Amino acid sequence: MSRLPQELVDRTIDHVNDRDSLKACSLVCSRWYPRSQKNLFSQVEFASKEDLEHWCACIRPGPSGPSSLVEHLTLSENYPPLPRSPSWIVSSTVIGAAPQLQSLSALRALEVRRWCICTTSVVSMLHLFGSSLRNVTRLTLRNVVVQVIHPSTLTMFFGHFPCLDDLSISVVNPYVVRLTKHLRKVDPAIRSEIVPTHPRGEFNAYQVPGGVFEIITLLEPQFHRVILDCDSYESWSDYWPLVGACAGSLEELHIFTSATGE
Repeated sequence: MSRLPQELVDRTIDHVNDRDSLKACSLVCSRWYPRSQKNLFSQVEFASKEDLEHWCACIRPGPSGPSSLVEHLTLSENYPPLPRSPSWIVSSTVIGAAPQLQSLSALRALEVRRWCICTTSVVSMLHLFGSSLRNVTRLTLRNVVVQVIHPSTLTMFFGHFPCLDDLSISVVNPYVVRLTKHLRKVDPAIRSEIVPTHPRGEFNAYQVPGGVFEIITLLEPQFHRVILDCDSYESWSDYWPLVGACAGSLEELHIFTSATGE
């Protein structure tokens, strides 16, 4: 075994799919350890506060710890939160996890499921992750609950992803958000403070309120593929500013509506 080239050993370990086998591989010898650890920690999911606390208790933060190997991180609630219910993801009880989350130097994909988006939760999220978000290229906000929120808060959130390529958003309370006045128009003073991040790649939206599209447009997107899912023809007008902003880069546009099913 010691005569095998290291790249062949690494390719062999790359074909190991289950975590138990990867754990076993990491204990075989020193040559197997780095690749096994890399594959073992490349994708991590925290589905509860207990999951995150267990990680913090077992995993050391810093550039030499397993946190620096995480490339895809998923944060999720065990159940869909109510619009005004607190989320464990940004609760005060997980503030102590900041050193571990800020050690995610290799993070490239972040997925947040069933997250209550409000001013407090956005600020807490940015505080927890710090500079770890700067290299994220894929951001997925799945089945989120958007509360009444000022546009500047959302622009501040997206502004922390300067390398963003693929963006996917799905909202579970679109009708509630459409009634909020704060999301209907972005103040000119806020527009002047926005630093464009030029996201490119793919944009996927499901039941997203029109005000969010306006904010994303201010980031000067250059998406190549846009997939939109709306309720009716009347809501199509919310999409045109985003589609128009991507006119120079857009290669594919897919629009689905519940009115036609197509």
